[in-house]
Amino acid sequence: MKRLLALSGGGVRGIVEVAFLEAVERAYRERFGPDTRLCDVFNLVGGTSTGALIATAIALGHPLERVADFYLNRARTFFSRRRWWAKGQAAVFDGAALEVELRRDVGDLTLGSDALQTYLAIVLKRIDTGQPWIVNNIPTAPYFENPADGSFLGNRHYSLAPLLRASAAAPTYFDQMTLDIAEGEAQGVFVDGGLSPYNDPSLSLLKMARLRAFGLNWPAGLDQMFVLSIGTGRFREPIPAKAAARMSPIRTAYLSLRGMLNDADLHSLSMMEWLGESRRPAHINSEVGTLEHDSLMGGPAFAFLRLDLPLEMPELHRAGIDMDVRTLRSIRRIDDPDAIAPLYDITRAYIDATLDLDQLLV
Repeated sequence: MKRLLALSGGGVRGIVEVAFLEAVERAYRERFGPDTRLCDVFNLVGGTSTGALIATAIALGHPLERVADFYLNRARTFFSRRRWWAKGQAAVFDGAALEVELRRDVGDLTLGSDALQTYLAIVLKRIDTGQPWIVNNIPTAPYFENPADGSFLGNRHYSLAPLLRASAAAPTYFDQMTLDIAEGEAQGVFVDGGLSPYNDPSLSLLKMARLRAFGLNWPAGLDQMFVLSIGTGRFREPIPAKAAARMSPIRTAYLSLRGMLNDADLHSLSMMEWLGESRRPAHINSEVGTLEHDSLMGGPAFAFLRLDLPLEMPELHRAGIDMDVRTLRSIRRIDDPDAIAPLYDITRAYIDATLDLDQLLV
């Protein structure tokens, strides 16, 4: 059995993924033994933005208590230095402070380091060329080694801290990040990987596992492959038609982009459930419902599970979680460190009330 773990982006809401991962680890420890770590279970982990930070910690074998501490305590060092006076003209938060915190965890390790105990993929967006980059440490993959002609820097030589800083460089929140691409060439300019179609990197990891170009060629089948995808909270916020018609161009552009990111996540979810067999089928939309009895290939290519926290009042109420509208709005934000601890508690309560991971995990 090959297991893939995909972690979505979402700023401080990465604490949602930490809570889910703690429950996942407990379930696997019941199955495989008390010392089991997630890097012992998953063969390929990947993430976007905040998900990339968590994926890297897992690949390095860091305990989840340390990952939780990053959000619950250390995130304030870079998410509390607000510069609202600069909004629209400069980044609101301090990217240098973020990189300092990242280096506390990964030091000067590179993507080719033996300290990585599983395959790792990090999603970035190269803004100067308009291309998503999914850098990885698969030795048989393209771009892992330096070429003889020196035309690019092999993935194995990229330092983890700048890669993670680039993957989390959400526009207006953090400055874009420059990385060396080849000796003597102009640097590449990168922003948050969530601005690509791969904020949920599930499909990307599936390609790495199966496409011939990457050299893994892992076999497909329900008893051969399991993909676990975890989100940072999902919701849609409708806008009254009259208000939408009066919005400024900047506001319209912002909400259109946010909607496009939601659309990309939904597309990834629907494709994964269509190609595989979901352990917990999701409601895709009113047009198709769930894909529980629908399969693109006539049979599932893998087992699949998507875990996410609904940030909608009705679903939270059904799980026995009560809150007011102001609290709900605060925990939806991706940049408020004050929301991290409440969101952590809410996610754990949601897991206890709605999920039996012993039955859902493969």
